[in-house]
Amino acid sequence: MSRKGTYKYCIVPCCISSTAKTPEKIFFNVPRDSVRRKAWTNAMKRDEKLNKELSSTTPLWCCEDHFLLAEDMENYWQWKLTNNIKQYILKPNVIPHIFECQLKRPVAVERSAVKKRKNMHIVQEAMSSYSCNQTPSTSNIPEFPPNSSEMCVITQEVGDPDIHKSIQVNLNLKKPYRSKGTNTFVEMTSVGCSTSNMGVNVGTSISPEKFQQSLYSVDNDSSSSDFNVTDESESSDFSSESEDVEQANYKKHMLVGTVLSIEKEPKLYLGITKKSFYLIKLLSEETSLPINHIYLVLKKIRLNLQFSILAMDFGLTTSTACRIFSKSLPLIASSMRDLIVMPDKNAVQAHLPISFRARYGHLISIIDCFEIEVEKPSNPVSQALTWSAYYNCNTIKYLISCTPDGLVTFISEGFGGRASDLLIVQNSGFLNNLVPGTAVMADRGFKNISHLLQQKNCNLIRPPSVSAATKSSKHEVKETKRIAAVRIHVERLIRRVREFKMLAPHVCVDRQHIPLLDLIVIIVCGIINMQDQLIK
Repeated sequence: MSRKGTYKYCIVPCCISSTAKTPEKIFFNVPRDSVRRKAWTNAMKRDEKLNKELSSTTPLWCCEDHFLLAEDMENYWQWKLTNNIKQYILKPNVIPHIFECQLKRPVAVERSAVKKRKNMHIVQEAMSSYSCNQTPSTSNIPEFPPNSSEMCVITQEVGDPDIHKSIQVNLNLKKPYRSKGTNTFVEMTSVGCSTSNMGVNVGTSISPEKFQQSLYSVDNDSSSSDFNVTDESESSDFSSESEDVEQANYKKHMLVGTVLSIEKEPKLYLGITKKSFYLIKLLSEETSLPINHIYLVLKKIRLNLQFSILAMDFGLTTSTACRIFSKSLPLIASSMRDLIVMPDKNAVQAHLPISFRARYGHLISIIDCFEIEVEKPSNPVSQALTWSAYYNCNTIKYLISCTPDGLVTFISEGFGGRASDLLIVQNSGFLNNLVPGTAVMADRGFKNISHLLQQKNCNLIRPPSVSAATKSSKHEVKETKRIAAVRIHVERLIRRVREFKMLAPHVCVDRQHIPLLDLIVIIVCGIINMQDQLIK
């Protein structure tokens, strides 16, 4: 090889390897001897008309793509094991012989005479081997116990030993053996005791050994066929049984692994903390559902995995996993609804965070709306009712309310994305939970609900309205910042809701799951109330 740092390129036509493009490749020096260099260039198919004859003094290179390194390199193993050799040495008389870069490289056509001679040689070898296999032998005749009086070997010569070519005898050359399935001997009739005609034509000539073999082949074939059928049926039954056992063991191991992973990381798979993991047992006792079914429902809500993956994790079929989810969801939601309650006014004020006590001591609720994208309905009316101008897609809209310390106190039913905040507050039943003499905090979008709260003797706390024509005063700017600083907690609560993948912002819920969306939201809000405090 040449000095390090020298620019090298492969001289094989159509090869683009070089130290600049492929620095990791090995480049071998083309021999300077004119005879060997000529042999190399001929193997490369270099066109002397387009490429002038190479000088014997010019250093040239050929890349590793045109050699089989394991066979062509003399110090291959030294380089492979140490990767530290001074020079790559090819074996004597080795020339480039791999040219995958030359797509239109001419291929030598085999001559027809040579091909015909090879085919004749193959046919002759096959015929000779077949004739050897046809040679009669007595080694294949089964041995019988000497005490069997009904067994005897028949040897009979008939006629002239010369065989006429016009007479053909069909011989069964299949190797005979006794069937282990029937465990019986072949029944033969003694010629010395029988007066029946053997049915042999005197004019024919048959070898004694061949005649013995043909007599024994009849019963042996039938017994072997019975054994084969029995063996195949038994093997098929055994294989199917082993597959069933293997499948059952696989499902069992998958279920055990899934349960162990859930119990180790319940927050990751279910959204429930380890401190609140006792909730699973309470749900199982109240709903009479197996714990594995509760795991499946909560894992689906938390991770939004495909039912085929859930079925594999829990050792079920896909249809069974879908059925379990649909039937168990209403029962779990009915129990989790009890975790969403409006606490007493005194209890809310007792746990009021410090940031609220100075200016918003009478605040008991912070409200906001969030939307979940759904698949486009087929009904045009439903399309119009669920269209959200804010998200530019079809959504289901929910009103959520929480205490100042982050406890979910109310979650509405799902409304179409087109519904306004005023309509949802008026028809969701939220006003029925309000206590007179308290206050509700909301965003600017809820400015039209003040008259509804006044009917309940409640106040609305929201940022001051802004207008493009007038500039906000310093007092309005400060008030906006104060409200935004404490109203952010409801946004953090909604972010916890979004952590459940079935309620992610752009998850696009399937049509078949839209009727179940209210139940899913109730379960999620109940789980959030069992998590750690939002404000610590």
